[in-house]
Amino acid sequence: MSPETAQLAGSMREVRAAAGLSLAQLARRTPYSKSSWARYLAGTQPVPRRAVEALCEVAGVRPERLLALWELADARWSGRARATPEPPAERRSVHRFPYVWGAVAGLAAATVTALLLTGPYGSSAATPRTAPATFTPGPGCSGRTCEGKNPIDMGCSGQQMVRTLAARTAADGRRVQLRNGTACHAIWARASRLHLGDRVELTLPGAPRKEIHVDTEKESNAYLATPMTALTPPHDPGDARVCLIPADGRPMCFTGR
Repeated sequence: MSPETAQLAGSMREVRAAAGLSLAQLARRTPYSKSSWARYLAGTQPVPRRAVEALCEVAGVRPERLLALWELADARWSGRARATPEPPAERRSVHRFPYVWGAVAGLAAATVTALLLTGPYGSSAATPRTAPATFTPGPGCSGRTCEGKNPIDMGCSGQQMVRTLAARTAADGRRVQLRNGTACHAIWARASRLHLGDRVELTLPGAPRKEIHVDTEKESNAYLATPMTALTPPHDPGDARVCLIPADGRPMCFTGR
């Protein structure tokens, strides 16, 4: 196992442990199987970028640090990190660009160093003034084609592709958010620290109701999301209403305005 792979796998294990996620929970809430997650976290199989993003989304952490580590590991897996011989002298001026991978690797290393200095998972207040740009894959649906689909499966919840319209936190820590997937033109509710028997409802005039049900103990304390509601005219995300309906208390409702 290369050092880059070991660093990525170790950091992914830290994120999973901090969020209290089991392999079964990851398998239920992402497009990847339990056995695939076991290999990714052990460092015995190359990790898809989408899997790294899905882990961060489910764990509720910013993805920049893990994605920077993934860039280095991916360069090793693909062979880009290996030294490339210089071309013959008479061809250097014409074919210069393909032989500059060393500079790319150096830039990636500098990016990782900067991110590591910002604290765990990029959450420290000492964030650099200029964050490194990262490539975000396009979503798998948009508008009507997102209706009723999982936002993580469709790649609608990636960094810079979603914003929180409103959020509420109960006194006992149960938290619910109304999320707007700007790239997918859809909304959904995301909840965490729910209890067994809790329910979350997302309603938008003229659209089917979406729900979260906490049916098992394993789902408590994990991040859960409703299926998406497509935003098509004349729907306004501000008209959406989210309700947390606890199994042992009064409902807590709010809108996107």
